[in-house]
Amino acid sequence: MKLKAQKRERLGTSASKQARNDNKVPATIFGSDMEAQSVLIDRKEFDELLRELGRNAVFNIDLDGEETQVLIKNIDLSALKPEIYNVELNALTKGQKVTVPVTIVLEGLEDVKEGVVTQTLNEVEVETDPLDIPTEITLNVSDLVIGDTVVVSDLKVPENVTVLAEAEETVVVVAAPRVEEEPTDGDAEVAEPEVIGEKEE
Repeated sequence: MKLKAQKRERLGTSASKQARNDNKVPATIFGSDMEAQSVLIDRKEFDELLRELGRNAVFNIDLDGEETQVLIKNIDLSALKPEIYNVELNALTKGQKVTVPVTIVLEGLEDVKEGVVTQTLNEVEVETDPLDIPTEITLNVSDLVIGDTVVVSDLKVPENVTVLAEAEETVVVVAAPRVEEEPTDGDAEVAEPEVIGEKEE
């Protein structure tokens, strides 16, 4: 996928605000063998790219007829409204591996017959070639029972993808549901406090 970009002529807070008002996304392209470039991207096209390719999208930026393959490094969002403030893009070089976070998605939760499934790790960082970044890592939990634990080394990923998290880090645990004990008659009865008064004469 390719997006056209235009070079930013004006920088600063007011210029960025005006760009967003004009339905543009301020972006910065970083690279190991290039100077950082400040550009503007059409917001509608960028939103469509995110919907189709996801947060770890690899795509081409066309700037004045020159194309650069980039990976989304960071997206700054407004704290007040659903608006993208700025995007950082990492320019890729041939043969370069990248490190990105990938979400762990649980499958088969509705088929777990007993126990409570708790996911303790929602994403892991992986290292791979830019075009081989998985959109997500799927973990099927339908056969798990009480007492089972799934760790990072149990995750199934393509051969050319390396998970960087600790192999024994817990991803999912299955525990017995908590059962509240019914109060007994003895528990329900509350002893009347003894009142100690003055001794009668």
